[in-house]
Amino acid sequence: MNFVLIPTLYIAKIGLNIIYFFIKLFTKQKNKVLMLSRQSNNINLDFRLLKEELEKNNNLEVKILCKMIPKSFWGKIQYCFYMIKCLYHIATSKICIIDGYNIAISALKHKKNLKVIQIWHAMGAIKKFGYQVLGKEEGSNEKIAKTMKMHANYDMVTCTSEATRKIYSEAFNTDIEKIKVLGMPRIDYILGRNNEINEKIAKLYEEYPKLKEKKNIVYVPTFRKDKVIDIDKIINSVDVEKYNLIIRLHPLDKNKVKDDYIIDKKYSTSELIKIADYVITDYSAVAFEAATLDKPLFFYLYDIDEYKDIRGLNINLQEEMKNDTFTQIEDIIDKIENDKYDYEELKRFKEKYVQTADTNNTKRIVEYVKKMLEK
Repeated sequence: MNFVLIPTLYIAKIGLNIIYFFIKLFTKQKNKVLMLSRQSNNINLDFRLLKEELEKNNNLEVKILCKMIPKSFWGKIQYCFYMIKCLYHIATSKICIIDGYNIAISALKHKKNLKVIQIWHAMGAIKKFGYQVLGKEEGSNEKIAKTMKMHANYDMVTCTSEATRKIYSEAFNTDIEKIKVLGMPRIDYILGRNNEINEKIAKLYEEYPKLKEKKNIVYVPTFRKDKVIDIDKIINSVDVEKYNLIIRLHPLDKNKVKDDYIIDKKYSTSELIKIADYVITDYSAVAFEAATLDKPLFFYLYDIDEYKDIRGLNINLQEEMKNDTFTQIEDIIDKIENDKYDYEELKRFKEKYVQTADTNNTKRIVEYVKKMLEK
């Protein structure tokens, strides 16, 4: 398959570069910040918060484009026209902020004055990704990554801690000096800046009054490619007379969960963590959000040995969170039942991986953007 795919991608890249050449030739850069994402079709929280802060500067234009690559053939054809729209806005912007790998940003040659900021869509990386997993079962193909210049052209990458800088430097194949500990806008939100999240939580309780009646256990597993999570084992281990069990699967996960354990997607994972009394995850970056909120955090690593082989980990949870990391769900429930949580261990984890646990993350990033605009 790669025998056909790689030449096709190479031809597509040449075609985009030709189109982009003429767009650049007949356009001028404006005092504009562009935000691009293919993580969803809606404006994400981080982009929205950045936009609100950036627009306090009246002389600055802010444009946001968010669109996932469709699965259908005709959807992909339409996406090609959308890409041309993106190219126009990239060519007319001085700053481009992205939250994941973006073909147009990494694969093409840009105007010299364009600055690219990667804020990534997660607060950190327990599991390896990007260049760390090239050629692995859950990683990208090495030839495709080289052809499409994966994660190239970044001028700055934000992160939440010094420990994360080295991880991101490896994952993005980027000079560590470009990785800046500025945080993520969503941290401001979950910590209650402007009281916005508290208003959302009030609506959540109003719609789901049962969440006030018992303690809430929130289970947020990471996505496993071609793997099925044994959800029933979790459900059967929790005493529903004493606890509400909330399960939030990854958007790509195809597991089926009974409505009794589901909260409407209009409430984000961050908001579910906010109302949680206990958070259970595995290799998901939601662990950093839970730590930010000082929530009792447990790691359920039932497939740890296999996962190390197919993906690999940046953090040794069995060492750094050894008192709250288990391979059996029954052991986690036992700790919850007996109120044996190790808060000192959680504190050390938070201090190491979330050094920006304050409500100034958005302002720090925007101040850096302003400095880049002045150069």
